[in-house]
Amino acid sequence: MARLQLLWRGGGWAMALACVLAGCSGSKPPDRLVDGQPFPPLSLTDIDGNKVSVASFQGKLVVLNVWATWCPPCRKELPSLQRLSRTLDEKRFAVIGLSLDQDDVLVREYLIDKKVTYPNFIDHDMRIANGVLGMGVYPDTFFIGPDGIFVGRVVGAMQWDDPRVVRALEAAFQGDATDLRALPHAS
Repeated sequence: MARLQLLWRGGGWAMALACVLAGCSGSKPPDRLVDGQPFPPLSLTDIDGNKVSVASFQGKLVVLNVWATWCPPCRKELPSLQRLSRTLDEKRFAVIGLSLDQDDVLVREYLIDKKVTYPNFIDHDMRIANGVLGMGVYPDTFFIGPDGIFVGRVVGAMQWDDPRVVRALEAAFQGDATDLRALPHAS
């Protein structure tokens, strides 16, 4: 009997490990955002406590990546997001991060260590992630058109500096989000 309990516990750990490797998730996210509708007005707080409105990026296609230092898939994709941010024309695109961590110092040190330089903000209480964006899976990346319209999302991690992603973002900036919605994990 003890051996069966040990095997069961081991299986439970294996299941938990599989979930962590697949993505940091509780459940599939609800559909709170609708393609073609305005993205919710958000006021983001940076690591220094300064407030920035998502609307301040209007005129650019925004790639808003929600992540956390405690999420292995999030950490894995950050270098490719950094490379993407350097590839895209900063006059037409903005790659921004929204960390779900509670410790500003930890996030700042992590970003410095990983040489991530694109703007990052903090959602200490996950009010934005859970309450506004309806997230249940991390990482989750939202695309906001230059006109402030929600044009799609990618649920889960991916390789952001892939040439297909760059082409899809370029097309979305021009008003055609078809390829953007066809990205792996895109909804």
